[in-house]
Amino acid sequence: MRMARRAISLATTVVALLLVGCEEPAPVQVGFIGGLSGRSSDIGEASRNAVQLAIEQINARGGINGRAVELLVRDDANDPDAAAEVVRELYQAGVDAIIGPNNSSIAAAMLPVVNELQVVTISPTASSLVLAGHDDYLFRINWTTRDNAIIYAQRYLERGVRNIAVALDANNIIFSQSWLDEFRGPYESGGGRITATDAFDASDARGFADTAALLLAARPDAILFVANSVDTAQLAQQIRKLDSDILLVAAEWAASERLLQLGGRAIEGMELVQSYDRSDDTAHYAAFRDAYRSRFAAEPGYSSLAAYDAATMLFTALAQSEDGVPLKRKLVEIGAVQGLQQMVRFDASGDAQRRAFFVVIRDGTFAAQ
Repeated sequence: MRMARRAISLATTVVALLLVGCEEPAPVQVGFIGGLSGRSSDIGEASRNAVQLAIEQINARGGINGRAVELLVRDDANDPDAAAEVVRELYQAGVDAIIGPNNSSIAAAMLPVVNELQVVTISPTASSLVLAGHDDYLFRINWTTRDNAIIYAQRYLERGVRNIAVALDANNIIFSQSWLDEFRGPYESGGGRITATDAFDASDARGFADTAALLLAARPDAILFVANSVDTAQLAQQIRKLDSDILLVAAEWAASERLLQLGGRAIEGMELVQSYDRSDDTAHYAAFRDAYRSRFAAEPGYSSLAAYDAATMLFTALAQSEDGVPLKRKLVEIGAVQGLQQMVRFDASGDAQRRAFFVVIRDGTFAAQ
């Protein structure tokens, strides 16, 4: 009987060990934080969709070193306090890294918690200069407001536009004020003049009509919007009620599909920069575009490309991080990685660069200039 019990015990142990050996390895958990509600939700949704697609595709190829990837999604609700809390929530859930957010003000609010917990976070689109050049746990796919603003200043000086009035989104002032400050320097030193500025709040009772009237009263050659797509569309409609011809220009933040959907005739002729080439017909980009269209019944936007590139960088680093090198260091050491339309590389501060493409809204579409 004693020998029988020992045999049974041994067999049970062997079976248990075999079962453990057959268990799936623990998944890689990736957190996503983005604005999935509110006036900038189109940017957050497009980013989330791209990350989801990237995860589905890598899982179809066997995951990362045999480990499936799981996505944990959180809405920052465009609320800095809420965003900081969801970082803690994702950390406690055991995420290996976070992709997001899109908004610079939200990124700035998250940063102290991200550094405290030492959780690698890759923002697809946050670009305020205050986030750049630091040795921290925030990596950025996008260029800075300085890079963007200088491109705009040079372009409109070359075209003889010497007087510009500017509308700023007060709800993302870390981005919008940084953008204006970086635009003002080269524009004014080149002979341009900022004739008026208005930091508007979409929830304020004052309304967009007052902002439109204030900016036009300064008699500018053009009006520049540093705002999200929804507010840019509504401001353009108010301006067109008063002036049908003035040149309208928008910072890159507004360049989403929702701008086209909401702007109507008011945004015809509006000019802006995008960080990707919509006409790209290379096989690599076309495969992504077609997969995105099929999966989400929508066109990918600039935040989709940036988020997909963020996921590509993260997956590449995670696949190579089993040698014991911390993920933060590995993201810098991997060097240039092929993104959807360009090579992506993080410098020692976790910052990257993007290419610029000026477009004009023509017949309800973004057309190359």
